[in-house]
Amino acid sequence: DIPIKTEVLGVKLCEEMSVSEVRYALMDHTDKYFETTTQKIGSAEVYRSVPMDLNFNYGGLSWTYIDVGVTKDSEVYVLSLGGSYESEESAKRQYDSAVAIFTQKYGKGNAHDNLVFWTDNVNSVGLVYYKSSTINGSDRSFCELYYTNIALSDKVAAENQPDI
Repeated sequence: DIPIKTEVLGVKLCEEMSVSEVRYALMDHTDKYFETTTQKIGSAEVYRSVPMDLNFNYGGLSWTYIDVGVTKDSEVYVLSLGGSYESEESAKRQYDSAVAIFTQKYGKGNAHDNLVFWTDNVNSVGLVYYKSSTINGSDRSFCELYYTNIALSDKVAAENQPDI
């Protein structure tokens, strides 16, 4: 019954935004300097922004980076705040804290293993934690908070389906 928030740190779902517009929005809303890179993924692009002083705050929690996915028309279809940790227990603590915050706002979420999400059938917000390895092979664990526009996300997925 509660609409999912569509603007996070000055980045708004469904709006056209360039990499520099995303970077400046983040700097304006956090008072931090961000280094931003672009990666092409199929028909979409992802802008990864990392604060120069290692973290930023959102929702009362500390995060390490933010990824903003845009369609081929530069419309924001997903944004994901990530935290990187040396242990799975630390990622789980961040996840549990964030779940408590979002449960207060949106009620009980749809949960499955290490994932929980809420939706208003237009947008969704979710949390996940997992263990992975970095490029150099060291183990890391991550907690990610994502906001996504369902229709634009489906459009990007359809554009990037292999022709079989």
